[in-house]
Amino acid sequence: ILSTSIFSLSSITASATTVPDIRLHSSEFVIKAARGLYTRDIYIKVRDTEKYGKTFVHYETAPGKAWTDVEAVKTNLQSRDGYSIYMATSCTNSRNTKFALKYDFVASALWDNNYYQDFIDLTLGYNENIKAERTNRTNSNYYDVSAILRNISYAKEVKCVYSEDNFKTKKTINLNYKEFVNGTSYGSQMERWTGRINGIKNTNNLKFYLTYKTLADGKTYTDNYFNQNYNYTIVNEPY
Repeated sequence: ILSTSIFSLSSITASATTVPDIRLHSSEFVIKAARGLYTRDIYIKVRDTEKYGKTFVHYETAPGKAWTDVEAVKTNLQSRDGYSIYMATSCTNSRNTKFALKYDFVASALWDNNYYQDFIDLTLGYNENIKAERTNRTNSNYYDVSAILRNISYAKEVKCVYSEDNFKTKKTINLNYKEFVNGTSYGSQMERWTGRINGIKNTNNLKFYLTYKTLADGKTYTDNYFNQNYNYTIVNEPY
């Protein structure tokens, strides 16, 4: 049975082979400037749910205000640890709003609620250590890279590897620590690291991915957007 330290499985007893599995992958913000609302895209790791019910994001509409649900929709993406990726979009009037994952299972609910603390804003989920933020374009010749990562090691190297010829050749820039990110995920603090790719010749050809190396043990974690790599994506929110 799924661990109740992460999940709440009320009034149900089932084997591990029949209990659906939902876990947070990550979240990110986009500003809908015309309406003045933050749109928060939430990526969810899902396994073995379609035959039993539906997955929802349960979220605050604003800090301290009413909570509501939005259903997550299956994408064609898959996590590196074998989960299907579902995505839900929630609109909020401000930052610092909370959310949790809810799965309607028969007559009860299965929850991922961040050890009963809920999730806040931008965050990383279960078994995920780094994810790129899509950033605001300021000049067509450069791209500002922003990464959210889990603070699992004091000494670390965070890099962006990019290419303008589909990785026939590639270049690397170092990212630097900028700030802590509000909230925690599964007991870990989140950080933001940033850098800039200069001298872009053709924005349509730019692709990149991120690496995060912990120097104490030499382990390297990668975010390549579900094996598709990132491109020159523009949103309305500067970091």
